[in-house]
Amino acid sequence: MTMTEKRSIANSPAQAVVFLETLAAIVEKSPVAYSASAAEDLAAHIRGVAAAVNAEAHVNPAVLDTTRQYAALDWHTEAIAVLFAAEHRPTFH
Repeated sequence: MTMTEKRSIANSPAQAVVFLETLAAIVEKSPVAYSASAAEDLAAHIRGVAAAVNAEAHVNPAVLDTTRQYAALDWHTEAIAVLFAAEHRPTFH
């Protein structure tokens, strides 16, 4: 691959929904930057956005379930490892 080639990952509405759901779970479990209630409020808002994307895009439930299964294997582990500094990691269950 050269520097002029563009790489992209095909994103689907199901991936967007699951990403938002994963983000909401991370926010909810890490109220380090927010109070616990603010973390819950933000997580609820993000889940609302995920629900709106799902409704607007008419995501196939089977595709969404499969995407969630892959996310459970991948995104939680990677996102937590990459996004949060070491001092935040003990707050995750």
